[in-house]
Amino acid sequence: LDQNGELLAALGNYVDWTGDLELVRSRWDRVRALASFPLQDRFRHAGSGMLHNRREYWERHGAHGIQDGFELMSQFFVSLGLERAAELAEALGESEDRDRWAGQARALRMAFLEDPTYRLVENGRLIKRRGTDGSWQRNIHMTSDMGLPEEIPLLQEGPHFLDPDTSSALLIANEFIEPTGPLAKNTLAQIEELWGQCWSGGGYGRYHATSEPDSPGAWPFASLFVARAYVEAGGDREALRVLEWLLDTMGGIAGSWFENDGPRIAPPYPQVGFTPWTWAELITLFVHHLLGVRPDSKGITLRPRLLEGLSGMKSSIRVRDHRLHLSVRKAEEGESKLAIVDGEEIPWSPDGVRIPLPD
Repeated sequence: LDQNGELLAALGNYVDWTGDLELVRSRWDRVRALASFPLQDRFRHAGSGMLHNRREYWERHGAHGIQDGFELMSQFFVSLGLERAAELAEALGESEDRDRWAGQARALRMAFLEDPTYRLVENGRLIKRRGTDGSWQRNIHMTSDMGLPEEIPLLQEGPHFLDPDTSSALLIANEFIEPTGPLAKNTLAQIEELWGQCWSGGGYGRYHATSEPDSPGAWPFASLFVARAYVEAGGDREALRVLEWLLDTMGGIAGSWFENDGPRIAPPYPQVGFTPWTWAELITLFVHHLLGVRPDSKGITLRPRLLEGLSGMKSSIRVRDHRLHLSVRKAEEGESKLAIVDGEEIPWSPDGVRIPLPD
């Protein structure tokens, strides 16, 4: 469910950056199928309109103790993907698809954030999972050892907690909820439990280590979820702590990080490859959050963010076959914040500066 939504969002980002609608236009039947898949009756819950299954974001499923219910990432990514798909439909003149998907995205978003019975919020913070009966699924228990090593945390004496989970930081990083609001603040405060849980050196685990069917340890790309969220929430020190940890941890000097930072128990073999996901999260952190270059169908928003201790940034980024040369420096004492675009001064706004797409 979540990956159908992620792919739609990626297609939207691709078109924003390249202007290449033909990729989407020539495969519109497939795009329509991606958008329609999560909305099938077998996934929809009649009481809330939310999507339910027995699989969670990190690939645990029924045998791990995941009950039929609502996963936060399934609601978030499907809603985000439908929003982007509606924008693509608008660009292609597919008004029927646009209206249907935009409406479904709004309804799903409202349900999982606001429904009085089923919303994925407890005690003022986001939660990972709720059953179809409305109960908060807080723990899991394996129904079989599945042939996994007996040393894994999920086969030890419980409880095995599902919350907190670093994936919830993605709603903050994507500004799906207000990054400086109380829901984001409370969610990030709980995620702090995942830093250096039962290992030395720091880094965030994907989720609470007690529910780990793999090897406990820090995950670089999951840690970057949290760093991205902290940049939007104004947590400079926490974001910098992740970057410093990435540099200091195994693979940091080479820029080649394993999926999991630590000895591998399950599966019982050494790590032999590097996942590109970490690099993708770093690029997103630098370009979207720090440099703040955000193209869309109507223009480009520039919203740079200098973290504490940084005096400036420079970059040259390709946007739609043109080069955007960006130089950012900290305002001196007594200086007004402003932007200069092609020699013209433009008033600064916390929401960023809008410039037209290059032609």
